[in-house]
Amino acid sequence: MISVLKNIAPIILITMVMQINLVAQSRWVNNYLEGEDPFVESLLKHYDGGYLLSGRFGPNYPSYNWLIKTDVNGEMLWKKVFGTENSSLVLLADIGLNSYGDIYLIGLTGYYNEESYDPLIMKLNACGEKQWCRVFVEDGINFSNALVVTPDAGLVVVLRYMNSTYLTDRICLAKFNVSGDMLWKECYNSSDTSLHNEDAFNLTLAPDGGFLISGYCGYEDPNPPHSWWDKPYYIKTDSLGNFEWETVVHKEVSDKGGMAWSTVLGPDSNYFYSSLSHYYHPPFGDAPALLKMDMSGDVVGIYDLAQPNEYGKMIEAKFVTDSTLMASALWGNVLVGGPKAVIIDTLGNIIRQTGLLQNEWLAATEVTFDGKLLYFTNINDNNGNFDAYLFKLNQQLESDTLYSQLFNYDSLCPYQIVSDTIVQDNCGLIVGDQEIKAETNLTNILQIFPNPASDYCIIEYDLSRFEGEATISITDLYDRKLLSFNLANTHAQKTISLADFSAGIYFVNLSENGTRKESVKLIVVR
Repeated sequence: MISVLKNIAPIILITMVMQINLVAQSRWVNNYLEGEDPFVESLLKHYDGGYLLSGRFGPNYPSYNWLIKTDVNGEMLWKKVFGTENSSLVLLADIGLNSYGDIYLIGLTGYYNEESYDPLIMKLNACGEKQWCRVFVEDGINFSNALVVTPDAGLVVVLRYMNSTYLTDRICLAKFNVSGDMLWKECYNSSDTSLHNEDAFNLTLAPDGGFLISGYCGYEDPNPPHSWWDKPYYIKTDSLGNFEWETVVHKEVSDKGGMAWSTVLGPDSNYFYSSLSHYYHPPFGDAPALLKMDMSGDVVGIYDLAQPNEYGKMIEAKFVTDSTLMASALWGNVLVGGPKAVIIDTLGNIIRQTGLLQNEWLAATEVTFDGKLLYFTNINDNNGNFDAYLFKLNQQLESDTLYSQLFNYDSLCPYQIVSDTIVQDNCGLIVGDQEIKAETNLTNILQIFPNPASDYCIIEYDLSRFEGEATISITDLYDRKLLSFNLANTHAQKTISLADFSAGIYFVNLSENGTRKESVKLIVVR
C-alpha cells in the first residue's frame, strides 16, 4: 500500500469507472465503511486471530481516521475514529501490537500547531482506550511513518524531517517504553558528501535487537555530468539507536537506482529481503523487484519480477513459508491490469499471480494465523469516493472459505469494547529532546448522572481551580458539536434534556479558554 505519508502532497486521482474482476467476486471478501469514503492505510493480525484495519476518511488532508477490529471472517466488531473538528489534519500511518495487547499508532497531527504538522505517537490499551500520546513539536512538516514493537513491549518510531531546513535530521529514530517515556532519540546524517535528500519508509527489527531503516536517497552519478539519481538506501543501528552502517545500492553505477519500500527478516535470520521499485536509466523503466542483503549490509542480489521497461512496484512482501513470500505488485499498464496478488520465491521468481481489483492502489498485506493471505486495498466508486476491500486467499491464490469454528475475541479486555471517538489531546509535547508533560485531567471537576441516561442528565462541575472562561460542549462520536454553553458559577449543576438525542455514545467536554480539560462519556439509551 502506498501511504499518504510517503507524499504529503494531495493525491491526484485519475477519474475512471473501476469494476471488481469476475474472478474476485467468488472470493472471501469484505467491504468496509461503505458510503463513508474510506481510504486504506494499514493491516495487522490481532492477538486473537482477528484483524486490525486502519485508514482515513477521504483521500486528502482529512481530520478523521479510523481503526476497525474484525473477526477471523472479516466481520467488523468495533470501530474507533481518531481526530477532532479543531484539527486541520490528523493522519495515521502505521500500527503495532505489543505482548500485552496494547495497540500503537503513529502518524502526524496538526492539533498543536496550525501552521505545520507534527509526529504523533499514541498507545491504546487492549480495550481500545487511549492510554497516552506524544507529539514532537517542531517547525515545518514533520511526521512519523513507521514503527516496530520491541521485545520489552515498547516501540521505536521513525521520525522524518526533524530540522526546519530539511537538509539535516531527515531520518531519526526515537524509543518509547510501554508507559510512554522517551528513552532516546537519534538522528542520522551521512558523512558521504555524494548523498542527499535521504528518506525512510520502513523500520525492521534486526536479530541482534538493532534496527534497519529502509528508504532511498539522492546520490551523485560518478560519471559526467554527475547528475543525481534515486538509490535504495539503508541505515543499520544497534538497540540503543547508535549508527552502525549504511548501504547505498547501485552507488557505483549511473544506469540503475530505485527505492526500498519495506524490508522483512528471512526465516533463518541471516538475510534481509526488501520490496523495491527498481529503476533503470535509460530507458527509464521501473520494475518491481526483491533485494536480498546480508546482516552486514552487503547486497547478495536484486531480482526483478518484470521486464525493466515495464512500470512497476512492490511495496511490501511477507514470508508465507521458509522459501516463499506473498506480496502485492504491479507492472505493465496499471489502467488495464491493475496490481496483482503474487507469490514469489527468494530469488524473485513468480510462482503464482492473480488479479484482485482493477484499481491503481497496491494492497497492504498480512499472513493469517493459519497461513492464509490477506490483501487490503481500495477502489474508486462511480461517485469518486473510495471503497475499502479485504480479500483472503489460500496459498494457491484461490478463493478461501469462511471459518466455522468459534473464536473468543478481545479476551484481554474484561468488558465489551465500544465504538467511539479518540481525540489527540492531552498529549505529552516533546520539544527537541525534552518532554513537556501533558496537563492531566483535574479529578472530579466534571460528573454526569444518571449515566446511562434516557430523558435527561445532570452535569455537575467544579471550577474552583479555573481562571479563564469555562464552557461545556456535547459532541458525538465524530466530535461534531451538538450543544454548548458557558458556565458562570464556580460549582453548580445543570440539567440537560436528551429528548433530541438518539440512542448512542456522546461526550460531555469541559473547556477553559477553548482548551479541553476533561471529557466524560455519556451513554444515551431509549
